[in-house]
Amino acid sequence: MKKVDHSEVTAGLVKRLRTVVQEAPHLDEAAQLYEAMLPLLDAADLDPAPVSMTADQAREKMGKGIPLLRDLDVGLNVDAVRGLMSDLARALEAKGRPKEAYRRLRIAIEKETLEAGGLLSHILAGEYDQVASAADALALDPGLLLSLARNALKPALHTWCRQLSPLAEGIPWEKEFCFVCGAGVLLAELQGNEQAMHLRCGQCGADWPHRRLSCVQCGNEDHRTLGYLYAGDQRDKMRAEVCDKCKGYIKVIATFAPTPAGLLTVEDLATVHLDYIAEEHGYCRIASGQDSCAKAGMQQT
Repeated sequence: MKKVDHSEVTAGLVKRLRTVVQEAPHLDEAAQLYEAMLPLLDAADLDPAPVSMTADQAREKMGKGIPLLRDLDVGLNVDAVRGLMSDLARALEAKGRPKEAYRRLRIAIEKETLEAGGLLSHILAGEYDQVASAADALALDPGLLLSLARNALKPALHTWCRQLSPLAEGIPWEKEFCFVCGAGVLLAELQGNEQAMHLRCGQCGADWPHRRLSCVQCGNEDHRTLGYLYAGDQRDKMRAEVCDKCKGYIKVIATFAPTPAGLLTVEDLATVHLDYIAEEHGYCRIASGQDSCAKAGMQQT
């Protein structure tokens, strides 16, 4: 396997982040926080164990609408993930506000008053309400804890996604949550010259096809109740696709090739103006029923 040049990967992401800030200076603080995490995430070695699964097992599981990693006993180095969480918390403490919230989170991780193994299990199971309960019990910010833990899991999840995605080729998955890890869809892409629609997971980076001209959330195909919202002349480049039946929306970007997993969060930030536009028109960002993030009052990172 070719060795990844982490410095080159990080440099590319930072360059894109800074371009985003040049175009939208009000995103500077959020961009600085993510930039502080990038070197740690790219260099992380969590040593995740390979997942044991056959193509037939994948087909059976997906046929039942169950994400491939759900209810699977995965080999994860909890100490390595805890260490990455601590490093991320320290980096955010130096950059973010309010500093006290990040400091309390870091201390809880380092003193192990926050039980990392159980926390990570809840996230892999999609039990985000349990994450909120754990945060409340220690007077921690639930949103920060969820965001930190999910980011700390990303290196392992990216590895598992690369392993499992080939098993899912050709298996229909008309869901608004990820077929690998179960997280809610982050955004959609119109890929290549054919502009085929693909949904993308911001947690593990998975990519799966979806029918165009249908609502990702409720399946509505009535063109009279489907529409686009966009800024200026950007309709063909980036837009929010909205549904008047369920009042949901998803952000859609045009791209020749699939966006690298590490860049998805940056592209989500680069299109935040579409969130403002859609919400001003009374639409809510699509959140999966399998992903309790919205129920816990948290925002996916």
